Amino acid sequence: MNLQKIFKQRNFSFLNKNIINKSFTTKFNLSQFHTSNTSNKETIFIDSSDNVKIEVIHYPPTKQTNYPPLLFIHGAFLAAWSWENFSNWFSNKGYECFSLSFRGNGQSTKTPIRDKFWTLEELVNDISSVTDEITEKTKEKPILVGHSMGGGLTQKYLQDNHHKVSGGVLLASVSPLINKSGIFSSKVDWLTIKALLTLNPYLIIETPELMKKAFFSKAFPDSMAKEIHPKLDKNCSVVGLAEFSRSFVDYKKIKCPMIVIGAGEDALADNLKHVEETAEAYGVGYDMIEGSGHEVMLDLKWEDASNVIFNRIQERILNKK
Repeated sequence: MNLQKIFKQRNFSFLNKNIINKSFTTKFNLSQFHTSNTSNKETIFIDSSDNVKIEVIHYPPTKQTNYPPLLFIHGAFLAAWSWENFSNWFSNKGYECFSLSFRGNGQSTKTPIRDKFWTLEELVNDISSVTDEITEKTKEKPILVGHSMGGGLTQKYLQDNHHKVSGGVLLASVSPLINKSGIFSSKVDWLTIKALLTLNPYLIIETPELMKKAFFSKAFPDSMAKEIHPKLDKNCSVVGLAEFSRSFVDYKKIKCPMIVIGAGEDALADNLKHVEETAEAYGVGYDMIEGSGHEVMLDLKWEDASNVIFNRIQERILNKK
């Protein structure tokens, strides 16, 4: 579907020429770059359901602003560490940043017997526990930034809790209509079939080469792929993934501001279609980060994405207060 048509059908109040163009690319001035803030980060643990403790990495802002805090929510095979680029960048802009690791990932509680079988609802409990803790600590409603599977979980959380946040950002996210548009493309290879039959999705990315092909841009250096690959979690809830094959969220109940961003070189099935239908579902436009693979916050264009998110938050969330 043409993006111009989406805007006309929905009669949106913000018509931005940077969004509506032939390549669906938004371009921002990248004259300002971040400086490292890793020396100030801290790791805390927050109680969730099922006697689980959730790892949360906290980056305090480097300057005082009135911005709401950000909570970064990772996708499959990742953890809180994967948001270091974004957390440094946004904390230097004045945002207080938090990133969580879902149960079974990162330094959060691991229960080998159950980690492949957590339901979406149980994983959402982790978001709920951390969000409540952030609100209690900061006295502000956070903005949730969900990536990939984490974007799907963000939407499921917001279905009944949108009043607890300032807004949501979906980054290369699972579509709320993925049960209709399909998780896989028409070209399903033997490796994917094997991963499904063995309940082991990690097989799809078990080498740096496979990981790069699935998750990163063509320009992403092989040396960086080899550096990142050992950090991946082999665990991923197959039950949670299977739940995306049916209707997992009533997106019409979500009333908070939403921002939708895709990746131009995302190799996952029907990428552009999923981005378009997500934007249409929430009645918003969308941005594509050209030159980025699925793992936007780790790929070479992560700083472009940071600028896009920063600008979109300013215009759609902060300026609407």
